[in-house]
Amino acid sequence: MLGPMIVCYLFLGGAGAGACLVLAVLGLLAPRERVAVVIDGARGRVSHRAASPRVVLRVPEPYRKLLAPGYAAALVALALGMVFLLADVGRADRVLLLLANPTLSFVAVGAWSLAACAVLAALAALAWGGFACRASLRAVRVLEVALAVVALVVMAYTGLLLQSLSAVPLWASPWLPVLFVLSSLSCGAALVLAVAQFTGAARAFATVLSRLAAVDAVVIVLEAAVVAVFVGLALAGIGGDFVAGRTAEALAASAEALVAGEAAWLFWGGFVLVGLAVPLVLDAVLARARSERPPLAIAAAACILVGGFAMRFCVVEAGMHPLLAMTVG
Repeated sequence: MLGPMIVCYLFLGGAGAGACLVLAVLGLLAPRERVAVVIDGARGRVSHRAASPRVVLRVPEPYRKLLAPGYAAALVALALGMVFLLADVGRADRVLLLLANPTLSFVAVGAWSLAACAVLAALAALAWGGFACRASLRAVRVLEVALAVVALVVMAYTGLLLQSLSAVPLWASPWLPVLFVLSSLSCGAALVLAVAQFTGAARAFATVLSRLAAVDAVVIVLEAAVVAVFVGLALAGIGGDFVAGRTAEALAASAEALVAGEAAWLFWGGFVLVGLAVPLVLDAVLARARSERPPLAIAAAACILVGGFAMRFCVVEAGMHPLLAMTVG
């Protein structure tokens, strides 16, 4: 049975990876003339002419306030996710054996990608924090591309892990990984928006953050559409290939538990209302705002993160409990 530790791991891993993806894209979109200088290698002089191929990252204060703390927050989320994974596994040597196992499996790929995402996020935090002396801008760009790819793998893995457990009919839906990816992306954007408010970077990036809020609103709409399809198909008894018997009955029981069971209030109140409806309205306001609005941004971020956790908790619980009840019965 998957316990609350795994739910925390799925949430923190997804949110941390989503933040890494958002920050990597923001770093890649940073204008070269704003974040780099050209160094004359022969004389060690700083030049803004294009004569020298040595382009070095020089982080201005606004970018340092946005990207370095953002990566630090993402790294904390990833690290806490690893802690919850270790707590659920129970023994650290099992994780070490998993990392040393060369076979391709969802668990092994997930463990490796999560570790790689944390390492790359730490390197990006050092680079954008100004701790990497004369770091090549090209090297930082390559680092961010690699981080974006690995972060996307982690985001998808959190859903693919549940989908691979085909004994639970509710999780076998191909829409579950899509839902988790969209939720992770929204949670990552929320984390970045919140960090920008607390560090004061929102003053310098008001336009960028308003566009990020607009993108997040689109992601929330897509997330709502996907969860509607996911729940609708489950209620109709339509799913993937299952290993366990009595799958149609278990699938229907899981879907009913999700939308009308004892924890349905958390699904409708915590996820649909707090995690989707309220942030959508707040994102729309932030996207149209011409100046920073810290209370609204922080409220939107908090609602998205609460909703992301509630969704994962509800999906895990709704998938497990009806199946266990049928097994016991």
